[in-house]
Amino acid sequence: MDGSRSERARARHLLAQIAPLPDDSEVQRLRELSMNYIREAEKLEGKCVTPREPSEQISAALDAIARDFFARAVQAKARDVG
Repeated sequence: MDGSRSERARARHLLAQIAPLPDDSEVQRLRELSMNYIREAEKLEGKCVTPREPSEQISAALDAIARDFFARAVQAKARDVG
């Protein structure tokens, strides 16, 4: 469990370095969704309740959110520079 908490902390740090991006409500929505998902997972861990989804599915979902988030961040940065 300590490794997953460390990974979440690292992910939050990465998100904090590029977020919030101004005037991009979709990126903000994705960020809020991912943070809500992480908070819910932490709450379930704290209660020692088995989550409904296997950890691989949770990881895959967060990876997809992160990929989309970072892709949008790169696109927004390119628009600002261009």
